[in-house]
This record gives sequence, structure tokens and C-alpha cells, in this order.
Amino acid sequence: MALEHLVATVPEWFKVSSEGATELLGSVDIELDNAVRGIRADIRVQELEGVIYVQEQVPGTRYPRTCHQRHIQSDEKFCIGLKAGNGIASADHAVVWWGLLKHFLELQRVAERTRRWPPQQEMAHGDAGPHQRAAMEAAAELGISDQYMRMLEGADTWFGDTSLKLTSKGRLAHGWLPCPVGCRKNGKPVARSSCSRQAVVIRLIREEKLRREKASVFNTDAKRWGEKCCGTMLGCALAEGPTSFTSTANSNP
Repeated sequence: MALEHLVATVPEWFKVSSEGATELLGSVDIELDNAVRGIRADIRVQELEGVIYVQEQVPGTRYPRTCHQRHIQSDEKFCIGLKAGNGIASADHAVVWWGLLKHFLELQRVAERTRRWPPQQEMAHGDAGPHQRAAMEAAAELGISDQYMRMLEGADTWFGDTSLKLTSKGRLAHGWLPCPVGCRKNGKPVARSSCSRQAVVIRLIREEKLRREKASVFNTDAKRWGEKCCGTMLGCALAEGPTSFTSTANSNP
């Protein structure tokens, strides 16, 4: 069982209070460099049908019950990484999982103080996540990962420009125009239609478009489900609703 591997590799910063066949309860005690206070939280780790889930023992005590910007899901469970709880079949897998949880809790501390989730650590919610990963991979192939990160922070970029269209045959429209990446040959701009990297450019444009569409659907669904902004983060898509998080722990990290 996956939980057995986690039990066998419990880190020193997690103090076990209760251990069962499918559930592990404990308290986090993480000290931070140059910080007056460390990270303290009571955590529940569960195995359900071979998948590991993690959340607060009493959701809403230390963190919001739900906050998609802070990667606390609608079911009140933590999203510590894309499918992070799947496939934990060895001690090595378990050590990685504990590391992801620790990093997640450290990012919660950053979010508390800045009211933002670091863009470099951000992954789109729901069905948008795989498209973001694919877009990031395409951006890396083009050597423009830094531009993609700046786009996530709010900067305007050519691959986020909705006026950049694809033809019905899946090629870049207006092929006579210069490649949007800025490719050059013999000192002259390369046309879109003849750029050797056109396939990667198209993949980036398509995946980024899908990321935005799926993210919009996710936010629309969250509103339809009646979810409200917790008031702890800036730029929340649900911010027009009343806040619901009143834990005093979060106001004085």
C-alpha cells in the first residue's frame, strides 16, 4: 500500500499522532531560516483506492478550506503537484512525496505574506493543468521559458495574443509575416510559413489557448458550485463574492 511507504519514510518535521490502515494523522513543525515563526499545522494523510490525499485535519483551521489560488481544492484537499499522490510504490517515491508536501507548505507561507502564489510554482487548475505543462514544454523548446513565466505574471506576449490565428489546416495564418519568435536567417526575418520551428510555435499557441479556455471553464464552474473567494489572495477570479475565511492563524503567520 502507498501509505505504508509514507509511514516508513516519515520526515523529522512530521510528528505522527495516529496511524491506521488508510490514514495517518500528524503535526507539521517546520523551522524556517531567518523567520521568527515556523510552519505549524495538523495534517491528515489518507490513502483511497491506492491514491494518497492530504489536507488539514480540520479544514479551515490554519489555511482556507478551499482556495484554488493556494492550490487547496474544492474537496478541501491540498494539490501538492500534478497527480502527486498517484503511483507511490517505493520508499523513493514516498520521499519525493514528503518533499512536495514540505515545499507546498513553504509556498503557503509565501502566499500568506505576499497574497500571491509564485508564478514559477504555479500550475493551472483542473483540465487546464496538462495544457499549461505542454505549453511550458513548447516554450522551453523555443528557448523562451522566461517569457512564459513573465506571461504568467501578467506580461503581454505574442503567444498570448488572441489575434494570432491558425488556419483550418493547422498552420500559422498570414504565413508571409515574420515568425513571431523572431527567427532570422542571413540576418533577415524568417517568414512564418518557412520557419523550421513552426510546429513548435503552433503547439505553444494551441496549448496556451486551451490553457486559458480550460481555466475560464474551471472558474465558471467554481462560481456555479457556489464557491466564494476566501479573501487571502490578490487577483482571485471569485473575488466578487463575499469572503469566507476568518481563521486568526492566517492573519499572523
